Amino acid sequence: MTLLAALLLGTGAALAAGEHTAEPSKDPIADYREPTTDEATIQALLDLYGRGMEQKSVEIMEQAIMPDDFSTVESGYPNWTWEDFRDNHLLVEMDAFTDISYSLRLIGGELQGKLGFGVYRYTASGKMQGKAISISGLGTAILEKTAEGWRIHHLHTSAPRTQLEGMAGEN
Repeated sequence: MTLLAALLLGTGAALAAGEHTAEPSKDPIADYREPTTDEATIQALLDLYGRGMEQKSVEIMEQAIMPDDFSTVESGYPNWTWEDFRDNHLLVEMDAFTDISYSLRLIGGELQGKLGFGVYRYTASGKMQGKAISISGLGTAILEKTAEGWRIHHLHTSAPRTQLEGMAGEN
């Protein structure tokens, strides 16, 4: 069972380090200025990944990531390979949700040589068993330049503890 599904079904509690009450202080770049060339490249990659989620297309997502060397950590829960994430997390969520909307908006990032990073705000929403759900938080993408262009090597996302705990309590 995926973390998000466990939270929605109330079968587990999510814990995050520290208590925070303030909202993040940074807004996505596109809200206040034109992105640099590097930032536009990073945003385009995040958009491609998000489009794959919305269209429930592993094939589209694989155009954004490094399938042979990919890992992710979502609110403390790791998937160390693309196969593990795809088969035990992503496909399960894609099957469980309808009307998916997935937005990743770059807050900051840069590309240097063969490595780069992006810090972004995400919002994921949809319906599970006919019930509308939504979660938002912050994420970090580690990027690597490959023969095919820039690709996501690693993703790390987290949502505010109060949001995760609130979702866990709903049945």
